[in-house]
Amino acid sequence: MTSLRARLTSAVMMPLLALAITFGGITCWMIHRTFSMTSDRILVGSVTTISRAVLARESAGVELLPFAVHLLDNPTTPVSHYSVFIGDRLVSGTAGLHPPGDYDPQAGTRQPLHPPAHFPNSFRYPRLTRGYVDAHDARGVLQPAYLRYTTLEGRPVRVATEIRLLSNSDVPAVIQVADFLDDRRAYEQSYFLRVLSAGVLVAMIALLLFYGAITWGLQPFASLTRQIDDARRHPIANIRVALDHKAPREAQLLANAFNDLMVRTERATESLRQFTANASHQLRTPLAIMRVHMDVLRGYGAASREGTMALADIGAAVDSLERLLAQLIALARLDEQQEGSGQPGSFDLVPLAAEIVANRVAQPDASTMDIGLETPEGPVMALGEESLAREMMANLLDNAIRYNRADGMVTLRVLPQKSGPVVEIEDDGPGLPPEEREKVWERFYRVPRADTPPGHGLGLPIVRALGAKMGAETFLTEGERGRGLKAVITFRPAPAENSSGGEIPAV
Repeated sequence: MTSLRARLTSAVMMPLLALAITFGGITCWMIHRTFSMTSDRILVGSVTTISRAVLARESAGVELLPFAVHLLDNPTTPVSHYSVFIGDRLVSGTAGLHPPGDYDPQAGTRQPLHPPAHFPNSFRYPRLTRGYVDAHDARGVLQPAYLRYTTLEGRPVRVATEIRLLSNSDVPAVIQVADFLDDRRAYEQSYFLRVLSAGVLVAMIALLLFYGAITWGLQPFASLTRQIDDARRHPIANIRVALDHKAPREAQLLANAFNDLMVRTERATESLRQFTANASHQLRTPLAIMRVHMDVLRGYGAASREGTMALADIGAAVDSLERLLAQLIALARLDEQQEGSGQPGSFDLVPLAAEIVANRVAQPDASTMDIGLETPEGPVMALGEESLAREMMANLLDNAIRYNRADGMVTLRVLPQKSGPVVEIEDDGPGLPPEEREKVWERFYRVPRADTPPGHGLGLPIVRALGAKMGAETFLTEGERGRGLKAVITFRPAPAENSSGGEIPAV
């Protein structure tokens, strides 16, 4: 498994190595070009110097050729191979360095046969006349100095050649200076090796520096990895990671996200544990009732008075178990779905509230109660899913009736508010103490009261879960007259216009 440190180092070094190779190639090309041009300049300068020395000997009788050769001979660029031919006769130098093949030793040859050597001009490069700074020295030059390739002693050479006329003679003289190409290449390769060595050294230093810098930069993440690995090896109840306050923002964000995830996981685990424990307890009660009454049936028979009572209790236990299972399934489905299953739409709360009240009034347990409905004249549009809103309102209305007095009063109101449509379900029953109003939203929580009707403590949690699915808020408060309890649902308001810009029609 590749480490992040190695991946980052590779990611940084690959472009750097590519740049170093490119820079090294450009440097070697410039070395080759500069050295070749410098060597060619030296050859041309050497041949013109020797040419002037030969001309001085012929015109003034002064032997300057040995001094010129000695002057040009130095350790870096030794001029050890030159030749001077007058006509076809060797006057001085290396005999193997013959004149070019197109050289005509006969008198009267006055036209240049090759273009002269040319070098790029620079601000220090003077203007030359046929290869000479002084135009007087260029007199008698038939072929200005030019460069060519040939062989000498079986080795390739670069040769500078100049052809001129000597004083009081029509016979042309050929002056040549040669430089072995393999010597040039060896000299260039020594510089190439230096460039390569310097590049390798720089790359190694850069690798060490980058590796150290990346290691230092990844220290906060390495600390997180160690803490998580320690927690994996030695499990603890609450896993948390911590970083120094000087750690980079990215590492702090990662640590905070990990801690938040652990908090949510621990809460979910604890909630699941409590839910499982409470569910098993709630399921155990009706099952125990059924087991006891089955024993009664076996002992007394179904036709006896005891058997009849046992069958009635078994039926009630089955109904309770059925309601409990239905509520547990509903909660499980709500936990699986973070959002509503359908697309949110607009619906009118007024006819929905009227339908719910009409259905509930017809049930026997509400026959002695005063159940009222208060709605405005116009529609009250809410945003969400109508089926979920119906279930919420019906559940809260059912709770208000079950926990109220037999001759009590229950009112369902639909109110248009600026913050959003509001539905209130108020009763004048015993109500709830303020400290209990938030606890009843917890799953399986039952108010410790002697006159509390039977139930499982799942109705209100289902209501709040349904509201959360479509963005509705639910809470409990005291009744308007200081008695009873009022459940409030605040829905999201429906948009005033549809996507095409027109008004949404009332339902």
